[in-house]
Amino acid sequence: MLPLLWLLLAAPVSAPAMSSPVDPAFLSLAREVEAALLAGDEAALDARLDGEQFLQRVTRGLPVSSTFLEALTGEVRADGWPMGRRLLGSNGQGLHARLLQVRMRGRTPFALFRILSGAGLNYLELELGRNARNEAVIVDLFPYLEGERMSESMWRVYLLAAAERGQCLTRKLRGVERQWVEQLPRWRRIERLLGSGQGREAVEELDRLPPRLRGQKFVQLKRLELLASLDEAEYALGLLAFEKAFPQEPLLDLFALDNPMLRGESAVMMAAIDRLDRRVADPYMDYLRGRMLHGQDDLEGAKRLLQKALEEDPGLWEPRVELLSVAIEEADHAGAVHILEEMERGAGGSQMRVRIQEGPEARAFLESAEYKAWLERQRAREGRDGGSEVAEPAGP
Repeated sequence: MLPLLWLLLAAPVSAPAMSSPVDPAFLSLAREVEAALLAGDEAALDARLDGEQFLQRVTRGLPVSSTFLEALTGEVRADGWPMGRRLLGSNGQGLHARLLQVRMRGRTPFALFRILSGAGLNYLELELGRNARNEAVIVDLFPYLEGERMSESMWRVYLLAAAERGQCLTRKLRGVERQWVEQLPRWRRIERLLGSGQGREAVEELDRLPPRLRGQKFVQLKRLELLASLDEAEYALGLLAFEKAFPQEPLLDLFALDNPMLRGESAVMMAAIDRLDRRVADPYMDYLRGRMLHGQDDLEGAKRLLQKALEEDPGLWEPRVELLSVAIEEADHAGAVHILEEMERGAGGSQMRVRIQEGPEARAFLESAEYKAWLERQRAREGRDGGSEVAEPAGP
């Protein structure tokens, strides 16, 4: 199989599918967030988050004095919530956000986004509501790879901060919450180990937590994150244990897509894609299916699914990259150039660089009359605008 082509392009915005009935104000808010994220403005999440409602969730039930709570909330009101950078963390580079749907669950509206960045694939669900001025706002955020709402994870952070400042009234805590505070020295030790790149030692510290606390989702997720960079076999075992404990978690299927132990297990991978698709209804899943079929040399099946992904979401670029790879592999040089031209039109004049991996099919394409004619057009364009980059063979 010809390796993937590497394409760097700016993607246009395409209209998402919506469920109804949804208040137009929430649809408008979701689209505004999408446009801002596509423009590289990660702070759009912070600007549209209702800090007061989010703060109420984060501090609800904290066993602290009213004086401390007032001081804590005053700090947040002054500094705001830096959710965008924490969740997206790309500084606007390589970030592609796609609004997939806005739907009601009961009386609460939710907006679901696909997030593609240098960190890979994630989904971000925003809980929407209204503020004191009756404006549509974000109330809470649920990134799939975090496994919980941000208000839940921030509640634990604030609980530890209160304990560290001597303000946490532990006699009001029970069970896991009390253990969470009692293990404060170990949490700080784990943070120091992570900060110094000692991942194995951090895993060992996590494994020394009390059994009930060790079994919590957020602890298991941190452990999996560390094992993924340490040992594939241990990561696979940890993933099985997590799946047994939390069988309905959507992040399990996201993990499967990036699990090196499963890359040769096409049936398992397809099942993970299907489960995730039932939850998110995302055309990107057809791209992943097509890519898998391409890897199995089912070129016709791959093309059918890749085209389907583009029909449902014309703003996707990854299927075009894969289709270009298929066309070169099939020696369809005219078709490959046609795809390149479509990419040019879609990029709207943005710079384009295509790097083609070495191989007999790639060399044949680079030597073809169709490619050379396209290359001449690119060079002419470069002379006019002084910035466009052309297709070139990749290095060895």
